[in-house]
Amino acid sequence: MTDSSASNGGDAVGTGAARDAAIAAFWDWWTVTGAEKLNAAFTGGADFGGGADFDIQAEVGSRVSAIDERLVWGFGAGEPYSRHLLTVTAAGDPEVRSIARRWLDAAPDDGPVWSFTDLRVAEPVTTVTWAGHEIDPAEARVAVQSGTGVVDVSLYHPVFPRFAEQGPDGERDVAQVGFMLLQLALGEEDFGLWFRGFAFSGEEPGESMPLSDLPAYIDRLAGACPRWLTLQGLSDGKPVTVGTRAPLSPLLGPLFTRHVVVQLLFADVLDDGQAGESSVKALKDFGEEAMAVLHDDGMLVASETADGMRLLHFYVDPETDALDRLNNLTDTWSEGDREIVAAEDPAWQRVGHLRA
Repeated sequence: MTDSSASNGGDAVGTGAARDAAIAAFWDWWTVTGAEKLNAAFTGGADFGGGADFDIQAEVGSRVSAIDERLVWGFGAGEPYSRHLLTVTAAGDPEVRSIARRWLDAAPDDGPVWSFTDLRVAEPVTTVTWAGHEIDPAEARVAVQSGTGVVDVSLYHPVFPRFAEQGPDGERDVAQVGFMLLQLALGEEDFGLWFRGFAFSGEEPGESMPLSDLPAYIDRLAGACPRWLTLQGLSDGKPVTVGTRAPLSPLLGPLFTRHVVVQLLFADVLDDGQAGESSVKALKDFGEEAMAVLHDDGMLVASETADGMRLLHFYVDPETDALDRLNNLTDTWSEGDREIVAAEDPAWQRVGHLRA
């Protein structure tokens, strides 16, 4: 896929009614003329511009930029599902990930000619050209440390030491090429769901594997990964029980950019600070009611229980009344004090310590 930035030098729309109007305008244009002209352009159809010049960069780029200038777009082969694939992506920027998803949610259904995505797909290639170097991905190797729902990766390629000799500019080349190799191998979705950390090494790491084996490794991890993990720890000598989704990533809910933590004090407290039988049931019922109340506008992603208190971590769509619904439900908690705190957190950094 060839990517293009949406920037045209103007101000990003980004939020609210103007953004939604720009998304609607994009798909109106697409349905009336854009899809047909672009298909003709890519398949060599005659007079695809309708008798006038047809500038793909201007036609597509200006309309994507009207949605948000930070978005990146590109075309690729849609095989095996369609002839062409149009991608409009946040390119890893959590601030605009929800905007790309709103664009995708408004798209027409995929068909034999066009399909659509807001995440770059894996694109195995034989050669990458960068700063005058021909880089063969087959020479890349990775060492992987795996949790239950995350991986930490160290990537090596023989070109990295040569880049590093060039000082700070070379170090930037290492980071950019390394990031590109990982995303070409895995695609944006697997990268975002499963990677907790990654580093780029100037020496081949021990117990490494070819980069081409990494997708199968991630597939095995995903196949064995439960929906929820229960973890035990200690804080000030007292047990802490953590429940967390696995994987735990913003890609689970790209529209859910607002973190909401609900703090509940419970009545049936054991000597170690954990919940007794009656409070276990009350807390379980509250969590289930919260998910029912949120419906498709948010999700419970983790909980922490210690010292007579449970913290429930939710992420919700800030453009709905999900927070009000959670507030109303929290007000019904009768076992002890309760508190609810909300903050914007599109990268889900506030639960980063709970990825395992």
